[in-house]
Amino acid sequence: MDDLTITYYGHALFVIKTSGGIKIGTDPYDEQIKEPLPAVSADIVTSSHDHFDHANIALFKGNPRIINSPGETVVGDIRFEGIPSFHDEKGGSLRGTNIIYRIMADGVVIAHLGDLGHMPDRELVSKLDDTDILLIPVGGVYTINAAQAVKLIGLIRPKIVIPMHYKERDSKLNVDEVSSFTRRLDDFKEAGHSFSVNNRNLTGSTEIRVMTSS
Repeated sequence: MDDLTITYYGHALFVIKTSGGIKIGTDPYDEQIKEPLPAVSADIVTSSHDHFDHANIALFKGNPRIINSPGETVVGDIRFEGIPSFHDEKGGSLRGTNIIYRIMADGVVIAHLGDLGHMPDRELVSKLDDTDILLIPVGGVYTINAAQAVKLIGLIRPKIVIPMHYKERDSKLNVDEVSSFTRRLDDFKEAGHSFSVNNRNLTGSTEIRVMTSS
């Protein structure tokens, strides 16, 4: 089997498990976002920026390799590309920088937008135009909002979109709920806490999958 498995733990935290069993964690948060914290482990962890809700590396059991800077990193047969961006619409002067990560594993390209706080220009969009699975913030306030997310999805045109960084029942961050995003869509699918995918079934038009964090 060459399936990737994607599991969502809320906010911007995912664990992506490759067909070879390697676990990639993204943007771990601390108790200021949710508690109790999830029990998670990873071999590799990406962090889009060093705020408390995206850089709690200690959340992950073990001794994972940390990727927290722009540029290309190769770990085994997994390739990471960190693309610089901003956490706000004023060139980072309000909340600093943000790193978008392209994760290439098992023939699938995943883009995790972190706390992207602005609409990307044409050059940045072009770096994401081969994205298969897009993990995109939709809650606004600290990131792009739902309307901007819908527009950006139309520019990138990925196969699968997973919204993130929105207000949940048990989360403490004061941002918009996912309904602010889904009400702007013609259709979406509830995908549960975890699902598997491979590059053979990434076909057709863009599909929105709303996941649950438990």
